[in-house]
Amino acid sequence: MKIESNKFYFLIIFLFGIMNAFAGDPPAPSPFGRKKPPPPPGLPIDENIFILMMIAVLFGIYIIYDFKLKTKTPI
Repeated sequence: MKIESNKFYFLIIFLFGIMNAFAGDPPAPSPFGRKKPPPPPGLPIDENIFILMMIAVLFGIYIIYDFKLKTKTPI
């Protein structure tokens, strides 16, 4: 293993381990009772999931095609 990859793994472990240090205590309960949650925005993602998946597939094809064009070398 290279030294650079060891440094990368140590950095990742350090960053995931330090997350607990920044976590705060949960807020105290309100003396006036529970607040009502905000209303939903009314835009469910389930409605257009097929369109989103088609856009993702087309974008993936575009990225792969663009990458192959950049890496081709003239004969």
